[in-house]
Amino acid sequence: MRYIQAVIVALLLLSGGASALSLDEAQSLASRQATTLQTLSAETRQAEAMQQQSAQAFLPKLSADATWLRADSSLITNIPVPSPTAPGGIQRTDLGPVEGTVTGVQLVQPLFNADALQQRDAAKRNVTARRQSEQWARQALRLEVARRYFNILRLRQQEIAAKQAHSAASRASELAHGSYNEGLAARLDVEQADAELAASLARISQSRAATEEAEYQLQSLLGLTTGKPLHLSDTIPQPPTPASTGEDLPRKDLQARQSAVAAAEARARASRAEWIPSINLLARQQWAHGREPLDDNADGWLLAVNLKWTLFDGLGRQGRIAESRAKTLKTKAQLEETRRRIAQEQAVSASQWQAGYAAWQAAEKSTQAATKAARLATRRYQENIGSMTDLLTARARLDRERATLIDTRYQAVLAAMNHHLQHGRDPLLALGEPY
Repeated sequence: MRYIQAVIVALLLLSGGASALSLDEAQSLASRQATTLQTLSAETRQAEAMQQQSAQAFLPKLSADATWLRADSSLITNIPVPSPTAPGGIQRTDLGPVEGTVTGVQLVQPLFNADALQQRDAAKRNVTARRQSEQWARQALRLEVARRYFNILRLRQQEIAAKQAHSAASRASELAHGSYNEGLAARLDVEQADAELAASLARISQSRAATEEAEYQLQSLLGLTTGKPLHLSDTIPQPPTPASTGEDLPRKDLQARQSAVAAAEARARASRAEWIPSINLLARQQWAHGREPLDDNADGWLLAVNLKWTLFDGLGRQGRIAESRAKTLKTKAQLEETRRRIAQEQAVSASQWQAGYAAWQAAEKSTQAATKAARLATRRYQENIGSMTDLLTARARLDRERATLIDTRYQAVLAAMNHHLQHGRDPLLALGEPY
């Protein structure tokens, strides 16, 4: 996996710069490099490990043991035994200390363990919740990658517009100086034009700084080296017309909350089930080998059914029951909060899509009108009919409308993607077939 990632990054990075990065390639990199997904994936694996551990509720436990012992006791002291020297006689002797080894194999098979079975059910539901949370995070990440990708394009367009404004301000300054030298304009026109020219340079610097910051943010999300040129191959698409996305799909974040509630309820049942006794089957095979003074071998087996019932454990069980009930109430409240938030987000996303699309259309018309007005103001000033104030005002209006057009197009595209996400769909579906 690391080799594949290295190959991808190597293809993206060339000597002296970076190759064109498409939105699809950015999404692919983010799915592997995003730290948020890595954290959620680790939590999912942790939940799966806990589910695996809970299998002890019904699987047997097999163990083997070996013990070396050397012991003495009053029970084997002064033991009457036949005398080897006097036929029919009895003498007393000590049989200890004794020494030997005991080995055995033991199997414990749970027959009924109510709380462990409920804990396994809770672990299974928790795995489902973690997987659904990870799926929702992947959907949200796709929107975030697209937002950062398009934000760079937006800021680059703003930078281009700032440079166009600088060129226009430079031409206005040349006109003002020419008219002033010919005695057709006042000194005030020259000062106003020069001030606007200086301000346009500052706006270019600000746009460049904002673009670099946006590039750093995307590179950091994708795990790329920051500070290197980042070339993007895609463009901001045309905002889609607001329309119904069809039947809503289940939101993964809501499903994750529902699974979390089910897991909390299972844990609460497990706490209450601690009152129920557990039943286990015990089977053991044992071998004993005695040494001095008892040099003998023996073996034996044991088969038993064990019932364990804890009647009182110092209020620990009552505390666990109360705690599990409180956690269940908490997760239910979080579920209701998520439902309300989703309803609000879906309603807001629809209105934002409508408003964003309308604002973009209005900005297109305003930009066209402002372009005509700026041309007219330039022509009037060249013909000594208009003033520099009128020209600069028209140019400033055009600059604002261009910036507004770029921003509203970007916001309208994001609003459409967000609307799809809030209704459980892939946000990139809002962009159409090329994406």
